[in-house]
Parts: sequence; C-alpha cells; structure tokens
Amino acid sequence: MKIGTIILCRYSSSRLPGKILRDIQGNTPLSYLYGKFSRYIDSQDLLVATSTDPSDDIIEAYCQSHGYNCFRGSLDNVSQRFLAAAQSMDCDYAIRINGDALFLDVPTYLEMIDMCRAGDFDFISNVKGRSFPFGMSVEIVRTKFYEALQEKIQDNPRYVEHVTLYLYEHPAEGKQFHHVNTSHPQLSGLQIALDTPADLVLAQQVMEKLGEDYYNCDLERFQATIETIQAEYKLEGKTWNYHKDIAK
Repeated sequence: MKIGTIILCRYSSSRLPGKILRDIQGNTPLSYLYGKFSRYIDSQDLLVATSTDPSDDIIEAYCQSHGYNCFRGSLDNVSQRFLAAAQSMDCDYAIRINGDALFLDVPTYLEMIDMCRAGDFDFISNVKGRSFPFGMSVEIVRTKFYEALQEKIQDNPRYVEHVTLYLYEHPAEGKQFHHVNTSHPQLSGLQIALDTPADLVLAQQVMEKLGEDYYNCDLERFQATIETIQAEYKLEGKTWNYHKDIAK
C-alpha cells in the first residue's frame, strides 16, 4: 500500500501573502513541514502541490533548490489539484496537509497513517468537531474513492475550493472515521493556523521555544508551550490575542 503526503500551498494567500516562504526563526514554513514529514516517511511519498499560476513559480524554484518533490496544478480548482497530485504519485491513499499547518503534531499524523494501513476506511479525518486545534488538520482519502466522487465535487464551487468539504456534508459517502482528541481537550478549537500577520508573530515565538523539539512535538509539548505563551502574551479563549505591536 502506498500512502502519499501532499502539502497544499500557494504564494498568493490573501491575508498573509507568501506565508509559505516567510522567515520563521531562520527557516520557512515549507521547509519546516517538509523536514518534519521527511523524518518519518520516504521522500518519494512526500509532495508539495502548488499551482501553475506564475505567482507560484517561486515555490517551484524553492522546491528545486532544496530537493523537494513538487507538483503543479490548478490554482482555483484545489480539489482537482489535490487529486492530480495523488495520481502523479500513484498512491492508494493521499494525505492532505495545508501549508498553514505549521504545528501539526507528529504522533497524531503517524497514528492516523496507522489507521489508514488497515484499509478499512475511505476517509479518515481529525477535523470534524474541531477537537484538535485549527492548524493541526490531517485528512486522508482513498485515491480511487475520491476520484469516483469528482463529478459530484466538480458540480459545486464550494467543494472545488474546499477539498474535503463534500465528505463532511455527506457523511454517508464511503466509510468514514473521524479521529477525536481526548488526551488534551484544552487545545480543542484553538486557532494556531498560520493565516495572518499576528499568527506569524506568534509562530516566531512558539518556534523559538520549541527549537529542535519542533520535529517531534506532540500535543503535550505543544500545550506546555501554549501555556507559556498564554502567560506571556495573554492568550484569551481559543484565538491568539497578541498585545504587542504586530510586525508588518
């Protein structure tokens, strides 16, 4: 069984342009993510999937200079880009990782891969109910199953843009498993995705505290870091509220 991990990203993000290649403690989100996954899976099973739009030439060039596998597909039809990337890898299952998921924890990722290896499910996700933080999403689909759904997905612009939304809105489609965070419920729904300038400032602080622990960080280590950040920067509720000047 071949299981491919696909990092979906583009350079033209509206709220934080170029976020996938922003500097965070001397490295980029793309390098952090690629470096994290490549410690646990073969390089042939890891792929960056960006678009053919000229704005993403810089991502392809970055991948080439760092020896990363790169695929280019549709800018706006993200569902089609994800499927085409999976097909290019000839994988039985494809794991969708968003480029803003900088702090996705390794144990959850590996645990969900183990669930996938049994071959019992068409769709495995830790998103439903948001028991995990925003920015720690792992979604795994059986490639042929997802391919068979394309006529339904392509019929709705919402499903085209949001790769797996059709499956959440049609839970009877295929055999689905929704993974729940029961070990660290305090993190439920916390917004840690890299999406805004404020997120970038806080990501710098979190990464500085994690250091090399980043590459094997689990929920316990991340929660400890969050509690430190909370004390220092007054994290309120389930969103970052940074009370110092935001770097432009």
